[in-house]
Amino acid sequence: MTAIAALAGCLATAGLILLAEELRPAPPRLDAALARIQAVPFESAPARDDDAATAERVGRWLAERVTRPAGLLAVPRTDLALLGRPVERFMLDKLALLFTGLAAPGVLTGLVVAAGGSPPWALPTLGGLALGLVLALVPDWNVRAKARMRRREFRYAFTCYLQLVVLERQAGAALNAALEEPAKITNGWPFQRLHQALTRARHAQQQPWRALAALGEDIGVADLIDLAHTSEIAGGQGAKIHDVLVAKITSMRHEASAAARAEAGARTTAMWVPTCLLLLGFVILVVFPFFSKLLESG
Repeated sequence: MTAIAALAGCLATAGLILLAEELRPAPPRLDAALARIQAVPFESAPARDDDAATAERVGRWLAERVTRPAGLLAVPRTDLALLGRPVERFMLDKLALLFTGLAAPGVLTGLVVAAGGSPPWALPTLGGLALGLVLALVPDWNVRAKARMRRREFRYAFTCYLQLVVLERQAGAALNAALEEPAKITNGWPFQRLHQALTRARHAQQQPWRALAALGEDIGVADLIDLAHTSEIAGGQGAKIHDVLVAKITSMRHEASAAARAEAGARTTAMWVPTCLLLLGFVILVVFPFFSKLLESG
């Protein structure tokens, strides 16, 4: 009995040690840590799982051999960079959806044949091609829609960031400090991207405006590129930089307000259709008893 209790205690202790080991935060990856302080990207470490490595190679091959700069085979690389999604995973999703669309009509046709039906042979072929093409474009639509939303979020956050930079400059902070300190106040992804870009520029001894311009090109935000170029031309003079920042804040706020009004107007216009249908149904409900009595009396 004592031996069984000792064995149970050893097993329980080993289980607690394994549980604590699993719950302990893993050390950061070296490539990710170096990417935060270097201006050049580092290649990610190879995956440990053989299946994941094979899938990554297939996605990389598709991205290098199948994609084209424009057309249906173009890859929205800027949108993927904004969302933080690898191109390889995007191509694998398209491939999986393409095969699903090609196979779904054939499976349905087989079920119909098994049930005793005789569908035309062209149905699974043409239906599979059409469905596969449509499903293969679903990742593109999804990525572009999410990228539009993220760019809108970035513009709103960037306007707040610029206002904080202006306040830092008015408080007497240096230009680099005024640019870096506001990016540390929150964990939101726009501020994190700004902080990473400015940190890399500082460690690489680059101008911060060039880092912001590079970030704007990577994520496809024209406001960030325009501000960086204008500020770089203005130089390091405090008055000019202050005027540039204030002018950019004002223009971005006007653009955001105009976009919000346009969206509200579009939604209001779209509400006319259900409203008219509702009124038409109400009129039919009110007038129908009167006409039904006329028909019965006639």
